[in-house]
Amino acid sequence: METHATCACGSGKSYDDCCGCQTMDPIEISMRMWHKSFFQAMHEAQVERLKKRIESAFGPTMDKAADAAIESFGKMWQSMLLQSEGQKEFASKLQKIYSETSRR
Repeated sequence: METHATCACGSGKSYDDCCGCQTMDPIEISMRMWHKSFFQAMHEAQVERLKKRIESAFGPTMDKAADAAIESFGKMWQSMLLQSEGQKEFASKLQKIYSETSRR
């Protein structure tokens, strides 16, 4: 798999597909990087503030929901493990049956 260098502006795009920073103007590239960083930081700050308010407003309810999820999903997980075990057992038995048949 071939890897391509990503653009220095932080866009995450390959150098060839970037937003135009190929101008090699360090001031322009820096401005674009600061622009992206500002909005990323603004988004992160908003998320942090919302997390605090959500925890305050819905924390006890979310704790109960999380407990219910753990209990229910735990049962589903155990059921999936048992089903998987049954499928593997069946596959093993079929393998043995077909191996015995092909030896005859």
